[in-house]
Amino acid sequence: GSVFRVIEYSPDSERLAAIAREEKLPDDGSGRAAATDRGNPRHAGFHKTDTIDYAIVLSGEIFAMMDDGEVLLKTGDALIQRGTNHAWSNRTEQPAVVAFVLIDAAPL
Repeated sequence: GSVFRVIEYSPDSERLAAIAREEKLPDDGSGRAAATDRGNPRHAGFHKTDTIDYAIVLSGEIFAMMDDGEVLLKTGDALIQRGTNHAWSNRTEQPAVVAFVLIDAAPL
């Protein structure tokens, strides 16, 4: 299957507090809790999916963080990844909007 979504990422100064609040809630059955890598101290949003991901920055700028580094993406930039452990970090004070196409793939 495939998923198309558009996400507005708030600045990390707001978003990381929201992630911390979510961690205190019971598992909602979505699988998100199992996909989240809380062992990675670099960013609370680290997670891994069994998909090929196409990400296109529609507005703003955002860092794509991986286990071995990070890259700054700006409006119009695109990123393709497959099953990597990753997080999205908005280090500005403006929202960043990213469109994603996720396509099922065999786990790495």
